[in-house]
Amino acid sequence: MNSITRIIWLSLNLFFGAPLACLLFAWAACDMQVPLDIKDFTSTYLPIFNPIFDVPYVHINQVSDSIIAKLIFNAFLVAIFGFMHTLFAQEFVHNILSRFLFPKQALRTVYCMITSMTAFIIIGFWQHTHIQLWNFLPKTMNIYQQQHILLILYSIIFIPAWYVIIKFNPFEFCGVKQIFGQSENSKCPFSSSSVSISEDRTTGTPALITSGLFRLCRHPLYLFTILAWAITPVMSLDRLVFIIYICLYALIGIPVEERKLVQIFGQAYVNYQKHVPAIFPVSITKTKQN
Repeated sequence: MNSITRIIWLSLNLFFGAPLACLLFAWAACDMQVPLDIKDFTSTYLPIFNPIFDVPYVHINQVSDSIIAKLIFNAFLVAIFGFMHTLFAQEFVHNILSRFLFPKQALRTVYCMITSMTAFIIIGFWQHTHIQLWNFLPKTMNIYQQQHILLILYSIIFIPAWYVIIKFNPFEFCGVKQIFGQSENSKCPFSSSSVSISEDRTTGTPALITSGLFRLCRHPLYLFTILAWAITPVMSLDRLVFIIYICLYALIGIPVEERKLVQIFGQAYVNYQKHVPAIFPVSITKTKQN
């Protein structure tokens, strides 16, 4: 890619990639509401984007106003997110995209953009049940104050997950490093390294990591994301079922994702799977490789 093309892809990454996908995390942290600070900022400085945050885009009450119908509809939204998230992480999809549509350096950015799009499908079409399970925050707090508390609490619980992101290079995790890397000859679309796919992890790390948080579970990013959503003073039925849907997706998506890791690391990862749980560390076992 030339310099202009790289700048274009960088702009797409920054505006429509991983940073925008983070809105889904904030939305769920604020009990399935777009943070009002974001809405206010958009209204003041980017009014052209106001319609994006005027959610939900549709209401199914005219078809059915039952809670069950809303839960089924919302499950379908999460299924779309999960399907696209897993599909576009597959190697054969990378090969098709890089061969016919996009340069290899941009594949991670494309992946992040698709994640953002499907995240907005959830946010934009989610049908609220308006059933509050609990709210332990003082009633004297306004909605802004409540959302600030929820976001701060979420951020604190999510801190260990940043260890995982930093471990694998946040710029590479978001696709920025690949845009400016010389990866035309790389066989791994998520890495700017020339190491072959059989020797390189999807994030570019050349060795299987089983220490630190990876000693507790194989996917600590999933673990602390779910915990940050679940440990909250404010819980609605919508937030609870969303967490359940994400857990169900993980049960399906993780085995698919791990096929690639087994291919890369072989028996070492199979042994790792046997001794360490996927997400929830029911018991802490030794995971050091002999």
